[in-house]
Order: sequence, then C-alpha cells, then structure tokens
Amino acid sequence: MKQNRRTRRRGALALAGLLICAGGGWATGADKPAPKAAAESAPEAAIGAQVDQLLRQMGDYLKSAKEFSVHVDVLYDDLLASGQKIQLAASDDIAVRRPDRFRIRYRTDTGGKRFWYDGKTSTLLDEAHGTYATEQTPAGIDATLDYLISQLGFTPPLSDLLYSDPYAILKQHAVFGFHAGMSEVGGMPCHHLAFVGKNVDWQLWIEDGKLPLPRKFVITYKTLPGAPQYMAVLSDWDFASHLPDSAFSAALPPKAERIGFLKAAASARKEQAKKTP
Repeated sequence: MKQNRRTRRRGALALAGLLICAGGGWATGADKPAPKAAAESAPEAAIGAQVDQLLRQMGDYLKSAKEFSVHVDVLYDDLLASGQKIQLAASDDIAVRRPDRFRIRYRTDTGGKRFWYDGKTSTLLDEAHGTYATEQTPAGIDATLDYLISQLGFTPPLSDLLYSDPYAILKQHAVFGFHAGMSEVGGMPCHHLAFVGKNVDWQLWIEDGKLPLPRKFVITYKTLPGAPQYMAVLSDWDFASHLPDSAFSAALPPKAERIGFLKAAASARKEQAKKTP
C-alpha cells in the first residue's frame, strides 16, 4: 500500500523493541531506551515484589549470556489514513555476542531488512530496494544502540533485550506493574506480567521454572489514534551455539547501492517543515 494511504509511525520501546522502520518494520515497543544515566535517575515504579523479582530474574539470565540467538514472530497493527487498523505479520531472527556484536534479519511479505554491527560499524540493508547504509558507531552494544536510537532515529527489534542490563532498561518503561496470572505460550507455562507506561502499556510473558526466558511481548501504543498493538512471540532460544566474527560482518548483494543514513535531527526538521505553512 502506498505511503500516502497510511499513517506511518516509529516504535518507541525496543521491546517490540518492541522496537521498527516506518510502519511495522523495526519496532519493539514502548518508550525509546534512554542512556543508562537516565534510567538510573528515573523515579521508582509502583511494581510489586513478585513482579520485580520475575523481571529481574529474566534480565539477569539474559545479562549473564555471552551470546544467544532467538526467533521472533510478530503481529502488528498498521493504521490507515481512514482510521482503520490492518493487522500485518513479520518475523525477526536476532543473534547477539556480547559485548560488541549483533545482527538482525527482519522479514515481511513486502520485503525485508538486515542489520549488522561488527564492533565498529553498523550496516542496514533494505533487501526490497537493494540499498544499504553504513556508519561507524561507538564501541559496544549499549553505546551503539543509544547512537542508533538518538542519532539515526530507529530502534532495532527487541533492543531492550540486547542491552547489557535488560532489567534496568525494561523497568524504566514501567510506571505500574502487576502479575496478571499464569498462561501458556508455545506450550510453556508463563508468568503473565502487565505494565503501565507513560506512552504505552506493555505485557510480558516470562517462562516459569529454571529458564526465565521472555516468551511473548504485547505493546499498546495508547497515545496513538486507535491504540495500535504490537505482539512478538519469542522461540528457538539458543545459548550454546558460537558465532564467529564473520557472522556479524555485512553480507551485501553485489549490486546493492550505498546511500546515507538520514540523521534523526535532520529527519525531525524535515517533518516539521512539512507542517509549516
């Protein structure tokens, strides 16, 4: 569907990270992850002890992993100019090797995108259009994620889980949280946690037992017209396989055309200019 028939948006939290590039490509979720200093200065959320413990256990488990990969099946609402919501599907394959490498492959029926961070350089490939952009980014996953979000204006999928301390990043998005009960996701018994945020409400399902893995996210963008939702189901977690350095190097098609990243500030000025008579 053409650009002018839809209201395009960017995902804020990397949950869906929860972040996504225009209209459901690269979002994972709630409010954009802030630098760690901002997270540490955020006011204490009204979260019960059980919910906080479950969230911390999940975060600590991912924090302790030197490398991991996960498959994500996504459903998200695309809002038409008429106000109607259309549900679309996508999938992500994410691989992380701490402290300084990750890659993502995102697929939809209309094409896909691939992203690589090799410790020095970030590269984003638009497979549908055969174009790519590359830029030197800071050392380390945390600093690179902050740079991508603040300077380049996009949030990689589920980026909250890629940070070195997922618990701290996720908790800063919560004003209030409670335990909503037990339910199954992919045949796994899970704790269903529900959170209220400033701009989004989000839900998280954490596997019960010795492996406190995140199994499902739902984000509701409550400040947008129609309150569109993003849902991600996480499966095929792998903490054992080792990926070599070459796995995080950009694999570009021979005829791919290089273009530049549109910086977040320039993009904001461009959007403002459109609104100015």
